[in-house]
Amino acid sequence: MFRVDENTPCTAANLLVLCGRCSAGDDRQWTPLVGSRTTRDRLLTASNRRSGVKPLTASRRRALIASRGGACEICGALAAERVLQVHHRLPVLQGGDDSEENLQVLCFACHHHLQPCATGCGAWANKRLGVCRNCQMRHSLEQLMPGAPWEVIKARFPGFVQQWKPGYEPLPVIQSR
Repeated sequence: MFRVDENTPCTAANLLVLCGRCSAGDDRQWTPLVGSRTTRDRLLTASNRRSGVKPLTASRRRALIASRGGACEICGALAAERVLQVHHRLPVLQGGDDSEENLQVLCFACHHHLQPCATGCGAWANKRLGVCRNCQMRHSLEQLMPGAPWEVIKARFPGFVQQWKPGYEPLPVIQSR
């Protein structure tokens, strides 16, 4: 978008919309940026081609959110409560693609406060704490039942175990002092 007359306000009558091809001979300040792709976009396209994955379109994003229950995978907030976004587990700038395994549905709040869990369990943790909720809970239960083996603690709290995804198990929190 460009102003027709730079001295008047941005109104519909004073704006001109040009695509990259139409702005090729234009010498205005922002013209070279029209139609140029970002580094992130170029890397994502290359990663998707390399892994044979279709790009994440708006319809594929909606289908992914619906297939994952229409809720944030961390806090459980529904789409009616918060805006849901799709997060790349392996960041695009580090070679991540748009494969189902690399995508996670998160609410806006959770999307901007994540990092991998410090224990290495594979879950995501709040940046402030560094440890996921499940590993924090394991640590609390181990303190509640000192000396009890982890298998006994799990048997005592089956509801805690039932909430895990298949193949997942929280790891012990190592205290650094």
